[in-house]
Amino acid sequence: MAFDLPEDVGTTRRLSLSRRRRLQAWERTGGTCVVCDRRIDGVRERWIVEHIRALELGGADEIENMGPAHELCGREKTRLDHAKAAQAKRRKMRHLGVVKSFNPLPGSRTSHFKRKLNGTVLRREPTL
Repeated sequence: MAFDLPEDVGTTRRLSLSRRRRLQAWERTGGTCVVCDRRIDGVRERWIVEHIRALELGGADEIENMGPAHELCGREKTRLDHAKAAQAKRRKMRHLGVVKSFNPLPGSRTSHFKRKLNGTVLRREPTL
């Protein structure tokens, strides 16, 4: 059986946002915010083009993944996306063993103490 390494999701490269792509994103949803589903008044309200699935979470930089969003809605969504990406990176590092646990389980091999079968607890000898 061959061992296949899973592909890393990684961050997708962002293309420049031209006026044409901005207009396509607006027309695709009819001017509805992709975050809060309320109508955007394009003249009176500030709006941005937001990726529905964030690029750092594996979203594509295509018009199908874009839509208009109120500026405040977009900022809040971006803040939450950054938090999710940071959490995913921390989990991955822990899973791969890159980060050593600060709170090892008592009695485990990474703990400073060990419990013998008779119940006595001893300080573990440091190994090189």
